[in-house]
Amino acid sequence: MVNELNLLDRMRASLRVHQFNVNTEKAYMYWARAFVEYHNKQDPSELGRADVESFISYLASARYAAVQTQNQALHAVLFLYRDVLGNCPDWLNELIAEQGTVRKSNILSKDEIQSLLSNLYGQEWLAVSLIYGAGLRVNECISLRVRDIDLQKQNILVRQANGAAGWMTIMPKKLIPSLRTHIEDRKLLHIKDVADGLGEVYLPVTIREQYPNGARSWSWQYAFPSAERAFDVTSGNMTRPSHISEDRINKAIERAAIEAQIYTRVTPTTLRNSFAVHMIRNGVDSKQVEALLGHGTEEELDGLQAGIKSPLDELRIH
Repeated sequence: MVNELNLLDRMRASLRVHQFNVNTEKAYMYWARAFVEYHNKQDPSELGRADVESFISYLASARYAAVQTQNQALHAVLFLYRDVLGNCPDWLNELIAEQGTVRKSNILSKDEIQSLLSNLYGQEWLAVSLIYGAGLRVNECISLRVRDIDLQKQNILVRQANGAAGWMTIMPKKLIPSLRTHIEDRKLLHIKDVADGLGEVYLPVTIREQYPNGARSWSWQYAFPSAERAFDVTSGNMTRPSHISEDRINKAIERAAIEAQIYTRVTPTTLRNSFAVHMIRNGVDSKQVEALLGHGTEEELDGLQAGIKSPLDELRIH
């Protein structure tokens, strides 16, 4: 029997070393505890593939867990084996890959992605293209700062909720011209805002302390700004432009799916999952895919310099 408290303490410490955001840490801790208790605190190193599959099946059948929830639980188990126990069996990586591939209802084909994107325009098209092409969560995409998008190195920095640097992911090469034009237009808007005495953007406390004048600097502006002003409780003024809302992206995707005659439910998570499955089907190692999604380590991001391509680069874009 494993010492549950010791094991979970080690997992929490490992999650913090890898700088996972708070919500991911809580979720992974919850599922690791559930996995251990489901197997009556048996040492995970003594368990096999059938035991992990049994746990996931239990979540689906007894707890009615959604596909996304099952996927998160499975990745928590992967982290437990790989980063806490230091022993990730081949069958677990295979199970991760297979689970992603068989979830037909939770992914779109490349043709469906192509059709969906062809029914989007403007900021929504660019944001949704990045969600799929870079494997971003919707909040990660709309929260991107100008400084996070490196057109020269062709990568994207994903930040944690507190503004701290998180991990790097790939930039679809086909989006570079559109991103360059978008950022140039965004800069003209910022120059006008500053001339009007505005142009300040919200910054987390830790970032404000590190960059006292950062709120008005160009590099910290949102890449996908809202057209409306946001109320800043600290100053009492309507001066800081926020980013576009998740609701706006969700509704844009919903409308585009209807116009594309896609009759399954499509969400930003569907696109992120599709990114992962399409990458694996293209022969990218599952560990590297996990790293691009923010679940891996810096060492596993070596693939960024090894020519990994975004699945969006295989599509025709407008």
